[in-house]
Amino acid sequence: MEPCLRQRLTAFFSGGLRRQAYWHLALTILIAAVIILLAASWTLSNIRERDLALQQNQLLEHYSAVLPRREIAWSTAAKQAQSRLEYLRFLEEPDAIAQPKLTAYLNAQWTLSEFSNLLILDGGNQVIFHHGSESDSLKSLFGEQATWIYVPQFHQLYRVFQFPIWLGPRGEGRLILFKSLSNSTLREIVIPQAHLQLSYHGQLVAQSHDTPPPSGENTLRIELPWSDGQAASELAAGPMLEIYREVVDQLPYSSFILRTGSAIALLTLLIWLSVGRWLARTAYRIETLGKGARLYAEGETREALVAELEPARQNADEIGETAAAFEQMMETIQSRAQEQQYYLETLSLLEEAVVELSVAGIILRASPGWNKIVHRKDAIGVSIFEDIHAEDVEMLQTQLNTLFAGEKQQISLRFRLRPQWVVKHETWVECQLLPNTHKNGKVTGIRGVLRDITQTYLNERQITHMALHDALTELPNRILLEDRIKNALSIAERNRHLVGVCFIDLDNFKVINDTLGHKAGDRLLVTFAERLRASLRSGDTLARWGGDEFVLLLPDMQSMHAIRNVTEKIVQSLQPPLILDGNEIRVTFSMGAVVYPSDGVDIEVLFSQADRAMFFAKSQGRNQVCYFQDMERSEPGRRELYIQSHLTLAVNQGKIETWFQPIVDARSGKCHAAEVLARWHDGEYGWVSPSTFIPMAESLGLIGELGLHIMKSSLDAAQVWHARGEKVALAVNISKRQLFTPSFTQHLLREFDERGLEHSMLVLEVTESVALSDVQNGAERVTELRKAGFGIAIDDFGTGYSSLSQLHEMRADELKIDISFVRRLDEPSGRSMVQAIINLAQLFGLKTVAEGVEDAATAQKLRDLGVDYLQGYWFGKPMPQAEFLAWLETRSR
Repeated sequence: MEPCLRQRLTAFFSGGLRRQAYWHLALTILIAAVIILLAASWTLSNIRERDLALQQNQLLEHYSAVLPRREIAWSTAAKQAQSRLEYLRFLEEPDAIAQPKLTAYLNAQWTLSEFSNLLILDGGNQVIFHHGSESDSLKSLFGEQATWIYVPQFHQLYRVFQFPIWLGPRGEGRLILFKSLSNSTLREIVIPQAHLQLSYHGQLVAQSHDTPPPSGENTLRIELPWSDGQAASELAAGPMLEIYREVVDQLPYSSFILRTGSAIALLTLLIWLSVGRWLARTAYRIETLGKGARLYAEGETREALVAELEPARQNADEIGETAAAFEQMMETIQSRAQEQQYYLETLSLLEEAVVELSVAGIILRASPGWNKIVHRKDAIGVSIFEDIHAEDVEMLQTQLNTLFAGEKQQISLRFRLRPQWVVKHETWVECQLLPNTHKNGKVTGIRGVLRDITQTYLNERQITHMALHDALTELPNRILLEDRIKNALSIAERNRHLVGVCFIDLDNFKVINDTLGHKAGDRLLVTFAERLRASLRSGDTLARWGGDEFVLLLPDMQSMHAIRNVTEKIVQSLQPPLILDGNEIRVTFSMGAVVYPSDGVDIEVLFSQADRAMFFAKSQGRNQVCYFQDMERSEPGRRELYIQSHLTLAVNQGKIETWFQPIVDARSGKCHAAEVLARWHDGEYGWVSPSTFIPMAESLGLIGELGLHIMKSSLDAAQVWHARGEKVALAVNISKRQLFTPSFTQHLLREFDERGLEHSMLVLEVTESVALSDVQNGAERVTELRKAGFGIAIDDFGTGYSSLSQLHEMRADELKIDISFVRRLDEPSGRSMVQAIINLAQLFGLKTVAEGVEDAATAQKLRDLGVDYLQGYWFGKPMPQAEFLAWLETRSR
């Protein structure tokens, strides 16, 4: 194909959208017409072939059935003829008599016979009689085993039937009958629209019509051997029946072409009416979309675009939606452009800037905000490094180099501006920068946004300070302290120096809070912290650990002597009284000190040892400093450390025993309850007093586990003696931590349900100072326990600072009179105090229990005063479970 023609065809086929639509529509119709024509032709051909095959099978089936029936009819007629001749017995008579009779009989019957000629042969195959016009000629042509005989001179084919026949004295002979096959024979079996021909060895011997058989493409021709009852292999030697039949074409090809062409024309019309016109309108509407887009790109107004898109918007379809989207997009673009303009104008009012830098850092473009940040009139053409703080220039240059090298696609960083006389503080700037990349991948410049974050930076510093410092004293908190200790230990390990860690706790600070109030207590803590901080070195750290506890970190110490000098200086500085609200207040403290690395090498160990040393200092009379290493060397210190280290193991292994001391009814003397007491027997120190290990358990955080162990073992014991019929209640001391634990009540209910015990058999003893230290929370928890059925007793009553209103809100069941009052019962003031407590309890409807009853006289005096229950050595000492059970059995006798 010539290039010019190819270009024209390409231009035609790839022209406008409408031309493309017409071309594709015409091509579709053409392909559809060819497919329809081919399919119709193939269908017509199949129908014709199927019709010819069907008619051929019908003809073959018909004549395959007709010919055997003919054979059967002829054979039956031949047997009947043989039977009649034998029945008449003409052949048993002499020839002179038999032949005339037989001839007369045959002449009379022969017109009705199927057979044209007859021969009778004797046993030597000699013809003794013949009948028929051709019988004389047939005698010489007849073969002994012949089934068919063709006589050329007569142009006649005969079907031969042979039967044995009795000849009388001459014995058995043969009867031979000849059936001639002629045109009339074929006319008898011919069907309408068929033409039959019979040939024998290629010689036509008969036909059903005088005219030649039909020929042509629409003519069926079937050759069927005339069956004479022989084997299939001998059929070819017999005559052949040729069947001709002209097939009438139901649908001529000319009619087929006309109908197919009409269908194609109708289909083309329908496609054009249903698709072509729609396609033309659709192409026109799409063209308007493109034209409208070009108009908008050329800067036409919105009205021109709307007018151009009007045809596209006529229908509410995808094209109409696209046109509407074009209009909306145009409005959005205009709105965005307007917004961008507003943003740029607003940005110029803020302390933010948009800049574009060259590879060398020269400012190529900058919004007015950059001039405001750096306090210049015009920064274009100036290197950005001229306005950067000298300490931050290298960092900024390094980050810009990563953009130039393609290592990063964006950077965010903060830096300071060069100090200027117009600004009294450092100016901090945050920027986000991107590279300007050419299409060849080379970075040609940098663009980004910068803003003044000075105030944000100052706020962040303030937030960080608040997160790492105590809000009241402004001292470092635990987080900052632990971080500084880690750094101090790391440096000390590298320099082989010492580090001192001191735990400081104010003595009796709760008394100050209770007497002067919490606000005064807070001011006291601040004053104490300021006094303490004033005596420290610049590198030391004083942190508030919580409440009235402080931690002192002494890093980079050269010797143990230097650490002791610092602690002595602290002690001396805190000797003068503190001035609080114009009043002098003398405050004492207890300090525990440890030294790295001799007392420990990690933070947890150092904190634990310092806490032990501080606890030991308090146990030695408070207001003193105790070093852990000194504590280890002293006998009391070693015992204290031993108890602390073995207490956890004793609690975990259940070595704390549960003992019981009876509480009896003051009137009947019957055992009313048993107070549960904790006892610990150590292998080295023997029995350890509860007054020693219980406060220690509270300090070490073991009181919860210890209380749980005592509670479970006492309930197990109660389950045993209740099973024996001893209905004795339990009086169990609970700590403040247990009382204020939210799940304490649910836990008690679970333990009672597991053992099947009644809730009323348990009385929970709470010391007055614990129960009334937080009246609101304590009252809520006591109410919850009493609703669950448990009893509440206030232990050591009279030793605290409770008020009557607090006692009323607590709503306990019992008051336990402290042993200190019972021992002064012989004194008039002591007796009056006990009487007042009993009267007060009766006023509130409470039962009273007197502790420390050691003789009969004291017991009687308390009965006279109205005490309800008595407890003391006079009735029974604290004893293990087995001894208590024996005591119960003795009392019940």
